[in-house]
Amino acid sequence: MKSIAIIIMLLAGIVFVWSVMLMSPKGGLGIAIGGGMGASNEYGSKKSLESTLKKSALVSLIIFLVVTLLIPYLS
Repeated sequence: MKSIAIIIMLLAGIVFVWSVMLMSPKGGLGIAIGGGMGASNEYGSKKSLESTLKKSALVSLIIFLVVTLLIPYLS
């Protein structure tokens, strides 16, 4: 049971990192490196992709945290 929880935790962590890396930068250092074109090029499909990435990052983060908290109690 513990090994299944660890596998779920690893998959949730990979999905979280993947979804955060695909998000577009909203300011700060990302705009300085990207040439300042960060937020001016957003159309409908990009906004829907961004919301999907935010939802997947949030769900994977919650799964990761719950499994991490439950691992010590599993046999």
